[in-house]
Amino acid sequence: MFRQTLLPIWSLLFGVAIITMASALQSSLIGIRASIEDFNTTATGLIMSSYYVGFILGSILVPIWVKNVGHIRVFAAVASLASITILMQSVVVNPWFWMAMRMGTGLCYAGLFIVTESWLNGIATNNTRGRLFSIYIIEIWASQTLGQFLLNVSSPSGYDLFILTSILISMALVPLLLVRTPSPTIEVPEKLNLDGLVKAAPLGATGAFVSGITSGAVLGLGALYGKSIGLDVAEISIFMGASYIGGMLLQWPIGKFSDSQDRRVTILWVGVISAITALVVPLGHGMNSLMVMLVGMFLIGAFTFPMYSLSSSHLNDHLRPEQLLSASSGLILLNGAGGVLGPLVTSAMMDVIHLDALFVMLAIMNLAIAVFAWARIRAKAPITMEQQGDHMHVGIAMSPVVAAEMLSEADSSTPSASESNEVEVKL
Repeated sequence: MFRQTLLPIWSLLFGVAIITMASALQSSLIGIRASIEDFNTTATGLIMSSYYVGFILGSILVPIWVKNVGHIRVFAAVASLASITILMQSVVVNPWFWMAMRMGTGLCYAGLFIVTESWLNGIATNNTRGRLFSIYIIEIWASQTLGQFLLNVSSPSGYDLFILTSILISMALVPLLLVRTPSPTIEVPEKLNLDGLVKAAPLGATGAFVSGITSGAVLGLGALYGKSIGLDVAEISIFMGASYIGGMLLQWPIGKFSDSQDRRVTILWVGVISAITALVVPLGHGMNSLMVMLVGMFLIGAFTFPMYSLSSSHLNDHLRPEQLLSASSGLILLNGAGGVLGPLVTSAMMDVIHLDALFVMLAIMNLAIAVFAWARIRAKAPITMEQQGDHMHVGIAMSPVVAAEMLSEADSSTPSASESNEVEVKL
């Protein structure tokens, strides 16, 4: 029974929840505190972009470390470093120092997610993996939402929230180290061919990159925007939490809807709707209505955040089984590159033009994807529904390990549980 699969790993799932909660709290906390310390918007964008640089580096380096010294040692090391980097930011308040610490945080979180998710892959079987990952993704979204409300525990201007984040990361370390489960193998990544990825599915590759830009901008600068327009900490936590709730509630139905038609059509309409709804927050700001702004953030989460999983699914529809793993790593790199660029460019626009440029940028990027989807629909006939695979419900916080595994499991040619009791994950 599936229940028997969940019971032995409650501590693992609990650890994942604590890690993602700490990650969400830390992201908004840094944005708010940067505003309190009078960092300009461009400096804050650089700090937020540094996280994605570190995450990309961690995605490359951590699997090699795990292969050399094992899961437990790597997890303990990166958890300790993650606790140190957030505490150091409360001691040394300097934008250049924060950039270095934020890059270290990104590397550490990559390590935490890679180790945790590869552990999950080792526990799962072909019969339970889909449901287990669905629970895992829902848990990630719920924990990220709760992390926003932890902003209300204490004032961001002090040390308390930095210490709380460090405590949460340390708490996650304890149950995960007590899980008695054989560690799976992670192999050194194969050489990536981004050119082949783009040729296989131009819309999928572009969508993954643009999704990194939009998600990075919203999650990296949303709290800063709220602080800059005069929202208090409680209002900022609700403001940011609304986007997570929107993503959590609509990602699944949008994905299922994409399974019933040419997925490019879904990407087209989601791009158009997200471009329009991105302007609701500035409208609410102009009306001085917090409720309208909350609706706008909910709609941004609902229609902007699912773009990555739609793009991943579209790419998966056009690949052979032997291409899936290297392609998923390529998508992660494209998404991470967008995550670096998004906060950097958007923060500069907010400094030079207006604070509402954050949402204008979202509208432009989403509209660009919609136009490109329309162009691809006109340029190439759709694949048959039999060729189109199932939608990949990929969360915005997922590491290359679980993305690769979910892509590989989408194909019916994946080896059965009887052929292999332990999953080998290739980045």
